[in-house]
Amino acid sequence: MPTNYEVVTVDDEEFYQWKAVLRIPKNWSPDSGVFIAVAPPGGIANIPAAIKGDTGFTPTIRNVNLTELANDDPTEASATWTVVTPGTDDAAPVFDLDLELHAGAAGDDGTLTILDAEDYDDTGQTAGYVLALNSSNDGVVSVARKLGGMYWPTAFTSVSNGTGGNTVGSITVASQLFDWRPRCHGNVLVHFDGADTQVDLLARVGNATTGDIVARTFGPPGSVGDASLTFAAAPPAASSATYGKVSSGGAATIYFRLEQQGSGSDTFDASNTKMVFSVEVAPIP
Repeated sequence: MPTNYEVVTVDDEEFYQWKAVLRIPKNWSPDSGVFIAVAPPGGIANIPAAIKGDTGFTPTIRNVNLTELANDDPTEASATWTVVTPGTDDAAPVFDLDLELHAGAAGDDGTLTILDAEDYDDTGQTAGYVLALNSSNDGVVSVARKLGGMYWPTAFTSVSNGTGGNTVGSITVASQLFDWRPRCHGNVLVHFDGADTQVDLLARVGNATTGDIVARTFGPPGSVGDASLTFAAAPPAASSATYGKVSSGGAATIYFRLEQQGSGSDTFDASNTKMVFSVEVAPIP
């Protein structure tokens, strides 16, 4: 055996190794003959150059099937390719990829403290308030929830041989955390004792005789007998922005009234069993 060698170890196994010179013909073409020459130690071996082959097709991955393993599952993560359709000279191969991967470890619980945020203005915050974007759209403020509700009287008052103004019911609404207006609903069956009278059904807020009228219906003039009066919740035309308004933090009483119009000489009647009233709290935007 030639002595000009060295011993190398590959994968824990020893091999004899000689050094040689590799030559490739410069003018080689696919039509040239192919040969491999194995030279003695220290000699020369000649092989033709390799050439670039045709561009192949890009494989198609049909499905990626992921199986998630628990973070502490001892199973090793794996990836397996399955040939669905082998490639041909005209088409790319089709594969499925099956993955088994571990889920990440659970992180530590975080702490979120909203009320310590730098863009939160806690001025005036009160229990029951909610967070809202401020008027300049660059921070958060605490505001009252604008939630309405419905209220109704516990009793009604009948009118017999009535004249002038008569309160037939009232509702006191507790203070709210926001500005609001009363939205009133009501119906009364009125009996006119003669034609010389006209009676309107209305609702006033704050004062039975001088309070803002927040709902009204105009009774029929010159009627005799029964008439059903139902009012609409609406302030008079061209009313100011504060008309009928109840400011936040204050309670309000709404009075339901049968008020005679003019100076008619006849009277009217209304039974407390023939009347209904309610008030809805309508938040002012």
